[in-house]
Amino acid sequence: MKDEGGAIRVVIIDDHAVMRMGVKYALSFVDGIDLVGEYDGGDGAAAWVVRENPDVVLLDIRMPDKDGIAVLSEIMLVRPKTAVLMLTTSAADEDIYRALNLGARGYLVKDRGCDEMCKAIMTLHQGGRYIPDEIREIYRERQQMQDLTKREREALDLMCAGYSNDDIARIMEVTQSGAKIHLKHIFEKLGVSTRVEAMSEAIRRGFVSAPANKG
Repeated sequence: MKDEGGAIRVVIIDDHAVMRMGVKYALSFVDGIDLVGEYDGGDGAAAWVVRENPDVVLLDIRMPDKDGIAVLSEIMLVRPKTAVLMLTTSAADEDIYRALNLGARGYLVKDRGCDEMCKAIMTLHQGGRYIPDEIREIYRERQQMQDLTKREREALDLMCAGYSNDDIARIMEVTQSGAKIHLKHIFEKLGVSTRVEAMSEAIRRGFVSAPANKG
């Protein structure tokens, strides 16, 4: 039985009940770490963290109501010294890039196991950062890429939703040549030459979500 006196106070924000239960069960056997709270989505999560005042936050990214990147941004705005460990299935370079730039102190893919999760929690609690080598390498590569502008992101979202160039021009209220210029810049920055390649690369990097499977 673990001694909870002086334990690291951890909370988890994740919309999957099975994941929360798994983390709770795993940490119940670990001396020095105490899971003191669970939250099942993004909406209201930042305010909840402020109320709970934990030592370390475990934060998922892929949540239906509000994603973890938006939650992280809100937490950093109101409580910038919070130690946040992104605990997610996503190894998309855009998610990694945005999370670490916004102030996450660690990034761990969920399949890494309990021992590494505990090591990451302890590292963050001691004031350090926990970024595995493969995540660090993805981050470095992403730093070397050009960022998409806000308008280019808008055009990319529309393209991935299946809109034609004419539709994109109409929705964005630009000329057809203006829409083509946006798409040209997107292709150059993603290093692709076709719409299909651009959509595939946008999903891989985490700019857009993969379409849900039906049936």
